[in-house]
Amino acid sequence: MSEGPTWMLKGGLVLAHADDEASERDLVIRGDTIIAMGKDLAPGNYGVTEVHSADGFLVAPGYVNTHYHSHDRWDRGRFSPLPLEIWMSIYNPPTVGRNWTPDEIYLRTLIGGMELVRGGATAVMDDVHLGLQLDSPTIEAVFRAYEDLGLRADVGIAYSDRPGHETIPYLDDALPAHLKSRGQSAVVPQCDMLEIWKVLADKYDGRVRSVVSVSGPQRCSVKFQQDAWDLADSLSRPVLTHVLESRVQAMSGPYFYGKSIVSMMAEIGVLRSNSVLIHGVWMCAEDLDVIAASGSKISHNPVSNLKLGSGIAPVIEMLSRGISVGLGTDNHNGNDGCSMFESVKLGVMLQTTQTDDYERWLDASAGLRSATRHGASLMARGDNLGALQPGFKADFLMFDLEADAFTPLNDVKVHLVFADAARALRHSYVDGLAILRNGEFVTVDEGEVRREIKGRLAVIQKKVLDGIPKGKELEPYLVEAYRKCLESSFAKPYAGRCNCWRPAGFQALWS
Repeated sequence: MSEGPTWMLKGGLVLAHADDEASERDLVIRGDTIIAMGKDLAPGNYGVTEVHSADGFLVAPGYVNTHYHSHDRWDRGRFSPLPLEIWMSIYNPPTVGRNWTPDEIYLRTLIGGMELVRGGATAVMDDVHLGLQLDSPTIEAVFRAYEDLGLRADVGIAYSDRPGHETIPYLDDALPAHLKSRGQSAVVPQCDMLEIWKVLADKYDGRVRSVVSVSGPQRCSVKFQQDAWDLADSLSRPVLTHVLESRVQAMSGPYFYGKSIVSMMAEIGVLRSNSVLIHGVWMCAEDLDVIAASGSKISHNPVSNLKLGSGIAPVIEMLSRGISVGLGTDNHNGNDGCSMFESVKLGVMLQTTQTDDYERWLDASAGLRSATRHGASLMARGDNLGALQPGFKADFLMFDLEADAFTPLNDVKVHLVFADAARALRHSYVDGLAILRNGEFVTVDEGEVRREIKGRLAVIQKKVLDGIPKGKELEPYLVEAYRKCLESSFAKPYAGRCNCWRPAGFQALWS
């Protein structure tokens, strides 16, 4: 049983989970855990020392953001839609070292985390790229920001052991030698990264944890993937990895391996119950059958998938196979926001384009399920996160029922998903402690954080701008490779822009 002060949240309209019907109930919280829930509970029966009124509020589980990148917070607002492969190396260049200081990394993580909280997240999986800056002060700045804010966070220091020109079809042939050399120099030795993950996992194993992040199967050697998953198994941690986000990635499977990327992952033994497959936009029926059998999970990122022209993930097909599908917000410059309210709404509505059978469309409950219980499953915390019930962590949101989004009050879940619920969010709790109260942060001084950032912006923006020429140097070769990909026979089975779903038998088209 959790230890700590015992207090009661009394008289709120409580939505305990995505399939619940909201009703007036009390919550009793001891330390970081809910110990009782019900109507008209007597404080004296639980040793309650404080009673807080929730009258006029909706109390609901906090959202779990299952894919987010804190590292490009300073790159927001820099471009309109571009294909993923061109954007990734021009506007988010992995080979351009900007030499961020630990303070700059702390501030970007902190301000991004504050936005996550206002966007409905009480937990996040941050897949952070630090390049060659893997010294302790730099890494610890990320973890320290989440610890100070109070947000629940799984932090994966991302890694790939193959240079970028070897991961996109036709780019290796197009790229000049000096640019290949630059990409090769940005690769950290495998053994260093495995040791870093192990040390971090020993150090961060609470509300803020270290997890394993393998950037993508086509970006890493077979041996490294196997070693990374074995390490994650020994640590009981999830593995984050980008899979079949774009059409180019889809054709990368037959181009590099003669089979789909999912089939390759299954063959080398890295589709496991702790695998968090990010995106999955271009998965076919056979892919999803294999994933369902493996127990792997998927993180759906509808906003960035649209901005980067990747397509619409076949979420209905994923869910119909029993796959846990969480929701995420992805990059600050591949989305330009990090609101889970936006991801939940768009994630549900986009699926209406995938079938004429409206009875298969997702409803509000499905959206909330992905944002809560499924998200908790991706974090391997499904036994104590994603719902409000005794024994679960006290991670919850409180919404003002007199706000426009809930007036007049009809179906609470429909209001949460489709109305502008973000504007009604007043309080956010993690582990039974307030992070946000009456719309203001309790754990950090927001004004001081913003003043500190403002004082550093000239230096920060200069570092961003100084990296642009190196990224632009890659552009003509990326465009050439991208166009060759689309013209290739490998890409023909993947023709079509919006509906990325490929039914059973699809793999026979190129196998």
